[in-house]
Amino acid sequence: MRLFVGIPLPEDVRARLGELKGGLQGARWVRPENLHLSLRFIGEVPGGDEADIDQALAAIETPAFPLTLSELGFFDRRGRVHAVWAGIEASEPLMRLQGKVAAALVRSGMEPEHRK
Repeated sequence: MRLFVGIPLPEDVRARLGELKGGLQGARWVRPENLHLSLRFIGEVPGGDEADIDQALAAIETPAFPLTLSELGFFDRRGRVHAVWAGIEASEPLMRLQGKVAAALVRSGMEPEHRK
């Protein structure tokens, strides 16, 4: 099973991002309800390990905090646009949440993330 940790985006943000679609020939767009803020890509996980990961993440508590969209960009694969992304301005609450997620995943037996 392929996993990641993400936060669903508010309806108004999903709607605004949905309005920006277009202009890329051959693009397949993600439905607005599937847009999210990725906190950590986990990758392939053997069956059964997802319960440990879910339990570790369920223990995380944090108060709500605002997020601000900052920029648009893309990832390419072999010179072709693979994914379009919207950036979020860095904030202390977001960094704390990401740190809690990272620590919980390590406690559940996952390797620490080495990418930025």
